[in-house]
Amino acid sequence: MAADATPLTTAELKEAVRKIVLAQGNDFIKELLRQHKIKIGATKSDFLQNLLDAIEKGEFTQPMLETWLGEIEGWGNQHIYLFKPPAQTKTDIGKLLMESDFNHLVGQSISYAFPTDLELCVIDLSPDHLSMGWHRSNSGWERAKAKDRQRQEGADLYEYRAYRQRFDRSVVRFEWRFSDPYAAMMIQLPNEGDQHDEAMKRVWADLVAANLTPAPLERHRLTAAFKSLSRESKGAIVQSVKLVTDGAYIDLVSTSAKGAGIGDVEAVRQVRRGADDTAFADTDAMLEYRPTEYETLSRNIKIHGYGMQSRIRIWVQCKKEDVYFVIADVWAHNKED
Repeated sequence: MAADATPLTTAELKEAVRKIVLAQGNDFIKELLRQHKIKIGATKSDFLQNLLDAIEKGEFTQPMLETWLGEIEGWGNQHIYLFKPPAQTKTDIGKLLMESDFNHLVGQSISYAFPTDLELCVIDLSPDHLSMGWHRSNSGWERAKAKDRQRQEGADLYEYRAYRQRFDRSVVRFEWRFSDPYAAMMIQLPNEGDQHDEAMKRVWADLVAANLTPAPLERHRLTAAFKSLSRESKGAIVQSVKLVTDGAYIDLVSTSAKGAGIGDVEAVRQVRRGADDTAFADTDAMLEYRPTEYETLSRNIKIHGYGMQSRIRIWVQCKKEDVYFVIADVWAHNKED
């Protein structure tokens, strides 16, 4: 258990498992159970019951939960924006945070708090990395028809219609590894309406309040990265590329059901190679990173890159190391920036 974490009672740990673990993807829950040699089962109801039983037996503990959450919660299934990093030195950051109204959060790497409005809940500062996390919850009810039932009481027949309580948890992160020439904002909210704008406003307001930056940071363009990646014959599979110029655009798309990319189709590959990248102001691309090409990945990672928006959309939940791998590879191709 992290030194800053508050010990949970058995009842609190069970409640955390109900609300937190079951909000994660099935593959990751199975991996958690398998890792600790806990019976898995076939459904989320099985996963939950087996975890609760393991807690009662002392076979699943709070440190196990927190180690797992640090790897997977808030990672993947998100939108990532890259910015030029703050001007503050890493020495200044620790001092400024301790002088701010957020000093009580410094050293927090895990938080079980998920308020209804986006709120800064975690600040983890290490010698090489600043990680800040904003949390938001959204609970609701969804129909569970399999649990419907009828009951006769005297002359009256009653029908009960079941709903299952659902807990959705969203995480917004500001991540800066001090050796990187960029800082990343990671938003686990749909890019619909003004949700991203509002999330960014919250992040910038808190960073300004902590004196980490006097204003929103300048965004890095990633057009050069997606131009380069979409021309590569090795590495990530290019499933589509959109080359945009004033008043027009070109779309090249793989329609293969077997997962082949545009580079696997000779005619399309020649068209892409023949395009003059300097004639196009922007480039978007759909890519897939696969463990068959990159052994460190935990799973296939499908992304959509938007050059001028400086946005990387990761379409699957994955691990922290997977996210950093994708960002690093995109950045390595961003030669013109």
